[in-house]
Amino acid sequence: MEESADPQLKELVRKPVRWFFWTAMILSISYSIAVSIPYGLRPDAWLALTVFPVWVWTAPPVLIVLMIGLFSGRRYLLVTFPLLLVTYIASDTPTAFLREIIHNAPPTVRLSGDQSLRIISHNCHHLPSSLLALKKYDPDIVLIQETLKTIELEEARIHLFGDAGFSLRGSDLSILSRYPLTQISLDNNYQNYCMAARTSIPTQNGAESILLVPVHLYSPPFRYELWQSDCWQSYTQHRIAQKEQFNAIMDSLPDFNVSDNVIIGGDFNATAGDHIFERLPAFMRESFQEAGVGWGCSFPSKYPVVRIDQLWTTPRMKPVRCHTVDSESSDHRVVIVDYELIPDWLQQ
Repeated sequence: MEESADPQLKELVRKPVRWFFWTAMILSISYSIAVSIPYGLRPDAWLALTVFPVWVWTAPPVLIVLMIGLFSGRRYLLVTFPLLLVTYIASDTPTAFLREIIHNAPPTVRLSGDQSLRIISHNCHHLPSSLLALKKYDPDIVLIQETLKTIELEEARIHLFGDAGFSLRGSDLSILSRYPLTQISLDNNYQNYCMAARTSIPTQNGAESILLVPVHLYSPPFRYELWQSDCWQSYTQHRIAQKEQFNAIMDSLPDFNVSDNVIIGGDFNATAGDHIFERLPAFMRESFQEAGVGWGCSFPSKYPVVRIDQLWTTPRMKPVRCHTVDSESSDHRVVIVDYELIPDWLQQ
């Protein structure tokens, strides 16, 4: 009698366990779909969610499921799969971690004979020490946001490039370069968040002209009380203003096409994958997505969780190495990219 009762008792135990597992799996799939919708569509009205990295919403349920799995069996590891899949798809940093296995990060000191063009983008937070610390990376061009005073910028130019260096300074943005710079006049309304200049880079095939466009878009409100409607409204209004700002920048720039050398970069105050970048020409590529290695997030510097500092280029400027490094004192990390300039004949 006892032997026949044991299977019945085991079956009574298994039923609620199976029910709980499949309920957890359905909830995991449903939650993953719900998270993927705003990150896939990126509507302005949902910026209060998508301004944060996707793992902010997927990590808590993953941890809960893992804790349940410690007491209820390893099968619950399967419940985390939809959540981890959404996290991977909506974030580009994991891809850079995989790329790090076969690609090296840009060396701090470039090797002798390296013909690449090293461009650095840095929001220096108005701190001279942030720019002076870039000397060890041996840059060719530095795109600066939250720039220094005129005297401080000149000191940084001499420190980085010596008397042969060049500089252009705007109200918020600046460019330092070892090559000559020619500023392009833009409407005064744009000078607080955009500037443009041309430089000429000597190559084995002659000289290559490059259009340099450092940008610094409006900062988001950084509000966290998502249970309040005005929090959502403030993010939506910010996105609309930022779109208008970015559209004005693109409309004010000289015309360019796929055969030109163009770099648009800086502090976009918009996370990777945001639909605001759709305003850029379809042929432009983001350097970290193309060649980035390691943890590419750039803000805040000590514990970076979002990648708002980016460099976009036309195809003729091919990124071969890209990563971010800690800043000496700024609240943004330093974005370092080594480019190979592709000759005309390879584009035809």
